[in-house]
Amino acid sequence: MIEWKNASVTFTQKQLITHAVKDVNLKIDSGQIYGIVGGSGAGKSTLLRTINGLQCLSSGEVLVEGKSVSSLKGRELRELRQNIGMIFQHFNLAGSKTVYQNIAFMLETTGHKDVEIRERVDELLDFVNISEKKNVYPGQLSGGQKQRVAIARALANNSKILLCDEPTSALDTETTASVLELIRRINRSLGVTIVIITHELDVVKEICDEVAVMDKGSVVETGEVYSIFTSPKNEFTRQLVARTQDSVLPKGIIAHCKNDIYRITYLGDGAIEPILSETSRKYGVNYNILKGKIEYISQKPFGILDICIEGDNESVTSALAELSRRTAGIERIYKTGVSIA
Repeated sequence: MIEWKNASVTFTQKQLITHAVKDVNLKIDSGQIYGIVGGSGAGKSTLLRTINGLQCLSSGEVLVEGKSVSSLKGRELRELRQNIGMIFQHFNLAGSKTVYQNIAFMLETTGHKDVEIRERVDELLDFVNISEKKNVYPGQLSGGQKQRVAIARALANNSKILLCDEPTSALDTETTASVLELIRRINRSLGVTIVIITHELDVVKEICDEVAVMDKGSVVETGEVYSIFTSPKNEFTRQLVARTQDSVLPKGIIAHCKNDIYRITYLGDGAIEPILSETSRKYGVNYNILKGKIEYISQKPFGILDICIEGDNESVTSALAELSRRTAGIERIYKTGVSIA
């Protein structure tokens, strides 16, 4: 569906060369929800805009449905862009036009008749659940409502691809959840391929199938979302993921702990099994849970737990061995009085 081959974008300003995108090789399959993450200036937005030809490549190529975007001109390029909808962080709605007019405009530019426009706009407003706002202006809408209008507009010409540039960054938590559910419904019910760029990793965890991590213009790691967030391979990705896990123990807790501190990682069903209570009864050890978190990534559980273990040496050793067998991993992060994390 979408594929970059040795794609690079270079900007030159006052003899200063900036490599915004560096030799990217990446493929997005039809029907996927694909995330592209990274910090500010990583090249995410630049890469996204190469899909619909809003940003030209300096070298390499990007293919959409097997066609090289850079080779398309005139009518062929217009047809490509009609099949690609785009939504933005700040919605980009025309303030002087009503909700109806904002969506209708997209259909007017492609030559649809008035009756077709009325039917399509009403259909879209119903789909995004905002029919009652048909004749109001964007200034009268909440952020979530504006984004729903923007999504309806992006789908007006039956887009096969939806590009989302930081679609939830301007929204609160509750509104973000409802917009992400709408995006998921678009993917499932309409079969639209969706590409989301964001710095909000929780958005990717919630909705994406696969993810690419960008740093300084390069794609440094790709894969299934669950795999990337539970066992990142690249150092930059590990740092990025660690910031979302809030895995640092307060120094005060460490100072008062009389035993070594271990970190247990749970994957899948192991995150919801009563492993600690079972090993506690079996070996006669006590656990002091210092910090823990279970979250759902791509609807699958992932857990991290920091613990101290109390008991005689033999019992503690046996308990640790069983924990190692029954969890995704266990490591000692603090030896009494000495940090080793």
